[in-house]
Amino acid sequence: MSNLDELWRKLWTTRAYKGFVTINQDTYLEADGSVSTWDVIASPDSAAVLAFTEGGTEVVLFEQFRVGAGKTLLELPGGYLNENETPVDAARRELAEETGYGSSAIYYAGSEWWSANSTKRKHLVIAAEARPGSDPLWDASEAGFVRLLPSDELMDFLLSGELTDAGLACRGLMKFAADTQPAGNQRSPALDKLQATVRGLFPS
Repeated sequence: MSNLDELWRKLWTTRAYKGFVTINQDTYLEADGSVSTWDVIASPDSAAVLAFTEGGTEVVLFEQFRVGAGKTLLELPGGYLNENETPVDAARRELAEETGYGSSAIYYAGSEWWSANSTKRKHLVIAAEARPGSDPLWDASEAGFVRLLPSDELMDFLLSGELTDAGLACRGLMKFAADTQPAGNQRSPALDKLQATVRGLFPS
């Protein structure tokens, strides 16, 4: 625990709002003795998946309407973790539910905070040799189009800022590209091949 962590002490939490999102108000005693109240978005973790098709030539995306942006966005498949569900399992499930694609070669690329005032962490999984295996299974109010983006257009797409998980995907791609053993103790030819493709996406 850092010194700053020790200087902030949570006094109590109250529920301010509960709907599709939950807002808590956390009251803290600060280092100077003052008391302050902060709005905190209380949310389960989420998982997104950057799925490359066979040969790493295309990326599987899901085009859907986003209420915050007020328009349709081309997004990484993903969603909230269910109770007791791992990020990898959630990513596999969301990929299948939203796009009908599946993959047996999976790389967990870590997680990051959603924002400074949220309890949520966003996890990223990179999938190799993704292929369609079933029809999508959309929830209520969830519908869209499965799109395939050429891999050589991926970095420009992420840098455009026209999706909600661009930063998460960039960080995950960098981790994957730098990993000296992306498949862990058991080598995966699919992940090794995809790693070479991903490394080629970055400027030399």
